[in-house]
Amino acid sequence: MDWHQLGIEDGRSGFGPSRIVRHRESCARVNVVPDASAWEAARAIGLRDYCQLPNALERGLARHGYEGVCDDPEFERLYRAARRVGDARYQTEFTDGEIDWRERELLTNKKLSGKRRGELHADIRSLERERDRARDDRWEAELALDRVRRDLGI
Repeated sequence: MDWHQLGIEDGRSGFGPSRIVRHRESCARVNVVPDASAWEAARAIGLRDYCQLPNALERGLARHGYEGVCDDPEFERLYRAARRVGDARYQTEFTDGEIDWRERELLTNKKLSGKRRGELHADIRSLERERDRARDDRWEAELALDRVRRDLGI
């Protein structure tokens, strides 16, 4: 096993120092002992690539996790603002999907009882209010992200 190369890859992926524990557990099954010092030194090298501000933006928007591995507080600030946008976008899309599902059910299922039709209509109204709140959250999150990007010159 090339512990140096694995450390670089883990650093570039943003894994924290606890990742070596998982490697130990996996390797124990085949009687291999990780070279923790080579791995950690190489992980630090990989983190240099990971801890770039454009990566904070990309990972946050994609809703990827962040293990707090970057020393630069601007990275975390940008990540959190971008993550908020990513989460708000997801919530909006999810709610739209829930509305679409119910509307399709109303249009295509001719066997629905009057009671069930009423329930679906009530669900749609409730989801539309939820979607409106999600859109407001998204708008506010996007404004906040724009402010952070301006502050950081990105």
